[in-house]
Amino acid sequence: MSLSDPGLALVLDRARLGELVGREVRATHLRPKLGVSTVAALTDPAGVPWGWVRTLTGRAAVKADKARRCAAEIGRPDQLCEAVLDGRDTLVQWGPIITDPRLVRACSAVDPAPGDLLRYNPLRRLVARDGDRVVRVTADRHRTRLVRLAADLSDAGVPVVRSSDADGPGHQSPRISWWPWIAGTDASTVVGRPEGDDALREVGRVLGALHTVDPSVVRDLPARGWDGMLASARACVELLEAVDQGAAGSVRRVLDQLASHAPAGGPSVVCHGDLSLDQLLVRAGSGEVLLTDLDRTTMAPVVLDHASLIAVDLLEGHGSLGPVSQGYVEVTGHRLHAPGPWVAAAILARVAEPWRHQQPGWRGETVRRAMLARRALVQDDLWGEQTLTLEVVG
Repeated sequence: MSLSDPGLALVLDRARLGELVGREVRATHLRPKLGVSTVAALTDPAGVPWGWVRTLTGRAAVKADKARRCAAEIGRPDQLCEAVLDGRDTLVQWGPIITDPRLVRACSAVDPAPGDLLRYNPLRRLVARDGDRVVRVTADRHRTRLVRLAADLSDAGVPVVRSSDADGPGHQSPRISWWPWIAGTDASTVVGRPEGDDALREVGRVLGALHTVDPSVVRDLPARGWDGMLASARACVELLEAVDQGAAGSVRRVLDQLASHAPAGGPSVVCHGDLSLDQLLVRAGSGEVLLTDLDRTTMAPVVLDHASLIAVDLLEGHGSLGPVSQGYVEVTGHRLHAPGPWVAAAILARVAEPWRHQQPGWRGETVRRAMLARRALVQDDLWGEQTLTLEVVG
């Protein structure tokens, strides 16, 4: 692994990072810009998010001033910590989540307790539970767009989690939105259970309802296609090449085989854009299935969602999506279809996740993902019966 970037080298050195921060931590959700900056979340030994760390090299250090001002504004300047790496032109900033430089003002309005955190991506997004509600805090102005999108889809008959639009703390901020807490589980956890087939069939119906929505009733819907999918795959591969050339070799070979022109993708429809079973919630008691996490909803070839769904299933090794296809046919009259290039690209777009999260054995997992992508690439349709049983390499 390349350690030429002093900021990245620090973040990857768990002992050294812990000594600097003054507590035992592990870095995850890594986002490096080599020679410029590295951002990561800090978790405690149990994996619970505690804070964030950012390194700024050279001229990028000017960004530190804003973090200082924001911490002072919320009365927590003492919780924002800094250090300069010895002999390096690199500044390090870190602190608890409440001091996150991009989320600090919105976080101070809701001040979620650490035990209520559901997701945290430093300088980008925080999701936390607040009793019977869920609050989303983001660096971008998401509130109007997501609330309106959920309403449009719900009105069109798609079972989605619709914003509660609660008058909670910070409810006027465009960076804060409130949603109901759905008691239950996500659909990925029902695979293999006695009630699993019914829930997965309902997943197919929900997906079918989404794909048959009249796009004209959904406001401000962006478009995405093969070029966007290929760009996502390329970005992940290039990130791995930048941080570990050896680990990236197997995925680069698959990327180079992907066609630069768009393979057949079917008609364009309203797509979720980041579809996997864990993006659908199964309500406790009723078994109702609701679509959630609509951030990437887009107008795209229908196979974008088909490929994403089966790509994640291959990565997780479930191999039990038959009922999803049954439910989908019941609503649309068409079977799911996932050409190999689309599935391979969807896998490559997730190939850097093990490294970003610093999972133990991430190099081996990277190779496994490359093998899955290579096998998928040559298939005509991975929703065919023979490929649904595609062996997952351990």
